[in-house]
Amino acid sequence: MHIKQNGMKSGRMRIAGAALLILLAYTLVTANRHKTDEPVQVGRPAPDIQVTDMNGSPVKLSDYRGQGVLLNFWGSWCVPCVSEMPRLKAAYESEDIHGVEIVAVNVGESKGTIMEFIRLHAIPFHVMTDPSGEAANAYRVNGLPATFLINAQGLVKRIIPGELTNTQQIRSLMESVQPQPQPGP
Repeated sequence: MHIKQNGMKSGRMRIAGAALLILLAYTLVTANRHKTDEPVQVGRPAPDIQVTDMNGSPVKLSDYRGQGVLLNFWGSWCVPCVSEMPRLKAAYESEDIHGVEIVAVNVGESKGTIMEFIRLHAIPFHVMTDPSGEAANAYRVNGLPATFLINAQGLVKRIIPGELTNTQQIRSLMESVQPQPQPGP
């Protein structure tokens, strides 16, 4: 009887171990399903992420095609992110930069936390949510803040890890992806 119980215990252990391995494999496969093998590179097409606006509507990066985009990944808990927000706001409100949108993607926070931050800081530009971090993963964001400049054709023009330190720097970055008027016939 003792041998039979030990055999049943080892059989249950094998089943539990196999189930754990299957669960681990599933987790690894689903966690990496949206990652590509290629990192985001200057001169290459920007990953066409889908995020959610503050009204709950899905928004794709390709919705901004034809405009320049300053794509900024941030979090309200991130001191450098909070520090750069007034500078992003000042640059965005510049009268002489047209055709460039700031798209600020909050990584991992609740809609309520984001809405309170927008209200408190009077953020005028597009703020999106990325609660699962899927968009940040597509851009291989390793730390916040992280900024990507994308031209009107959807190509990455510049990658800036870390805080944007002054308004003139941000204005220059926005100007670098500002669509140029096409010459007439």
